[in-house]
Amino acid sequence: MSAGSVTVRPFQAGDLEAAARFCEQARAKDASIEPFAQRIGIIATGPRAVLDLWRVAEGEDRRLYGIAFAALRDARERTTFDLYAAVDPSMRRQGLGRALCETALSWVAQSTRPAVLRARVRDDSAPGRAFLASMGFNETSAQLSLTWNGREKPLVPEMPALRLRKAEEKDQKTLERLSTEAWAGVADAFASRADEIAQLFAEEGKLALVAESEGRPMGYFSGVFLGRTLGIEEVAVLPEFRRMGVARALVAHALGRCESAVLSVSESNKPARALYRSFGFTQTVRRVVMELRSRRESAG
Repeated sequence: MSAGSVTVRPFQAGDLEAAARFCEQARAKDASIEPFAQRIGIIATGPRAVLDLWRVAEGEDRRLYGIAFAALRDARERTTFDLYAAVDPSMRRQGLGRALCETALSWVAQSTRPAVLRARVRDDSAPGRAFLASMGFNETSAQLSLTWNGREKPLVPEMPALRLRKAEEKDQKTLERLSTEAWAGVADAFASRADEIAQLFAEEGKLALVAESEGRPMGYFSGVFLGRTLGIEEVAVLPEFRRMGVARALVAHALGRCESAVLSVSESNKPARALYRSFGFTQTVRRVVMELRSRRESAG
């Protein structure tokens, strides 16, 4: 498909550098675009990447002017993909955004099992919300982006019975169980898959901590270093050990290893929001979550 001198085509591995450059340049023009420049390489090479649904808009000058990509969120009761799309502001209102998303939209329409596409857009971005609504997406919830500036290093609470340690490769099965059991039955949960946990020990820049008492695992923390900033990915504590300071100890220990930190938390998750607020995290952006459901999912 072509839009003027720009062609939408499947994403290729060789597009990574150009894609990161596009994301950075597009965000400089429009702050409502997600800050994916640093993370797109991690997403593209990670186990959740659904590269068959990835599309880029390439100009005759070989530069990228748009991208749409998807990441698997869940595949248990329904298949859920997180969808991200960005178009250079100079190329908008030409149908390019929809063309980039068309493969993902078709996937939902043709799915033989319950399926959902999820997209996030800043709540102050009326054009972004209107664009998603035009493709059939409906607002379902909201997520908050939080930032910690690292000016005051938190003290790890003194809990004699609690031991915090760096996770090792032999802990992989333990972390899988912790993640699965911690999020069982929790709405909008995002438990880590086995292959993602394996990545914690296979790649540089990853941080994984285990909290245990008398050899019994209670929870774990995972994150990824984006330069000097720690991106907090998961803090999972088993239900029977909550409200005991385990999550606080894990987060405090992790923050002591970085200069700043960022994370995303569901607006409805009041306990987590209170925890991060106590560390001095501040809200930077509120994003609306919008979903497009397959007919089978809608009927269910």
